[in-house]
Amino acid sequence: MHIGQIGLLSFRSIKILNFEPDANLNFITGANNAGKTSLLESVYVCSTSKSFKNIDLDNLIDYSSQSSKISVKCSDNTINDIIIYEKTLKSPKKVLINQKKSSIKDTMLKLPVIALNFGNQNIFTQKSEVRRSLLDWGVFHVKQDYHNLLKQFNRILVSRNKVLKTRDLDQISLWTDRFIESAQIIHSHRQEYFDQFNAAFINILNNTPDLASILYNDILKTKIAYKKGWTGSLEDSLTRSLNKDIACGFTSSGPHRADFAASTDKGKVCDLASMSTQVVLNFCITLAQSDAFHVKHNHKPVLLIDDLFFGIDDKNLGVVIKLLNESELQCFLTAPDSLINRITGLKIKPKGSYYQMKNGELMGNKV
Repeated sequence: MHIGQIGLLSFRSIKILNFEPDANLNFITGANNAGKTSLLESVYVCSTSKSFKNIDLDNLIDYSSQSSKISVKCSDNTINDIIIYEKTLKSPKKVLINQKKSSIKDTMLKLPVIALNFGNQNIFTQKSEVRRSLLDWGVFHVKQDYHNLLKQFNRILVSRNKVLKTRDLDQISLWTDRFIESAQIIHSHRQEYFDQFNAAFINILNNTPDLASILYNDILKTKIAYKKGWTGSLEDSLTRSLNKDIACGFTSSGPHRADFAASTDKGKVCDLASMSTQVVLNFCITLAQSDAFHVKHNHKPVLLIDDLFFGIDDKNLGVVIKLLNESELQCFLTAPDSLINRITGLKIKPKGSYYQMKNGELMGNKV
């Protein structure tokens, strides 16, 4: 997947912008609040109709305007599409693909993106729901009916939780049977995707040419393991926890408790690894997502990395650049002006272009 053009009108601090990005790496430099993150966020919004910083959509409109518009031209190597997102204050958003009204599901399929914000938290330090979302993103792009299956499971979970509070054992039994059936379907899809995703992760660490010579040893020894959200059979787990679930009013076992964890022979990555190591491992997990996606679709998602330099040393920064160069991903990365010399000074030179954002405007082209 490649973006050929991005057009913005009154989106956050950007009044108007027309940008034709590099097909490889795009380093967006600039001072704080210059509009670097806004450019990345516009791509994410055009795909998902939501902010990766959880900002209300009305608040993404420039303060001096009543509406905003995003236009993205993209191609999956076989089909060219134009996606348009429009939002007017206090009105529903409008999303078009090639001038036809479309759903969020449609735009996510047409413009698959993965966003990383290292200036906030990484995948290991966030709540388990973030790691479940990573798995669900992957399953959605492999099995497109999964979105409806997951919505159905969540409705059943809500219903079971409601009857737990009534203490009606007959109703609890009825919804437990439905819950188990739906839960097994969700788990089966997640497990199948995780196996593909984990194989891609192992392949990146073990088979990327010359990578072992520049990686810290703890990164090479990292393994990830999937936790389905219960132990033994789900029926037995729900039976064991029934009294507790009734007392608490919610279901304590099931796919809504699923997670995955990364560890080395010394312990959990989240407890023992440095911030720099966690950032690189988070990045490798993202590349594994991309590679698993590629197996199904024969193209890769667009990658957005906000605040690349947060918590990463020069050695691991070189690892990230090497992996990006070899991934053939189109990637947009933000960096402060004061730190861009860390990139230009690396022995491993990035394949791409540098652009400077100033006061919501891209200043020049290749810098």
